[in-house]
Amino acid sequence: MKQLLIPGVAALTLMFTPMVHAQTVVRETTTAAVDPLEATGTVTEWGPDTMIVRERDVADPVRFGFAKTVEYVDEAGNPVTREVITPNTPVRVRYIREGDRMLVNRVIVSRPATTETTTTTTTTSTVTGREAKDIRKLREKIAHDEKELAEHPDRVKLQEQLDRDRAALKELERGPQ
Repeated sequence: MKQLLIPGVAALTLMFTPMVHAQTVVRETTTAAVDPLEATGTVTEWGPDTMIVRERDVADPVRFGFAKTVEYVDEAGNPVTREVITPNTPVRVRYIREGDRMLVNRVIVSRPATTETTTTTTTTSTVTGREAKDIRKLREKIAHDEKELAEHPDRVKLQEQLDRDRAALKELERGPQ
């Protein structure tokens, strides 16, 4: 009887015991989003670990460190290499404060306003039939000598003759002045 009593009591206990659900633990962590700050000025010093920028309307230059990842772009947002930044380059930097340090995570390179002037000079000359024939012959001789020199680079006299022929061809192509 004892043998039946213990399992029976256990079965009844389980049947009438309300079901207990596992408790769900909800952990909420909030991190304050750090809005990046911005500074605009001219690079005065540039190195692998820091940059110094003289900001507009601020007397003292500001030293910045670099975040683990830094994005370098031009004003249009196109990526640029770090090498384009040199002292006196106008920049806008985005940075965050980490303790007493200011860490740059984006450098926007501004191009100084420059005026580019292009001058094209065209010189025309008239070449006579005789000069055209001489030019053609000289070009053929130069091509032949270049092949010969490629096969025998130790032929110094041939190299000297080739240099003279090239100079003569230049003069012929320039025409009478």
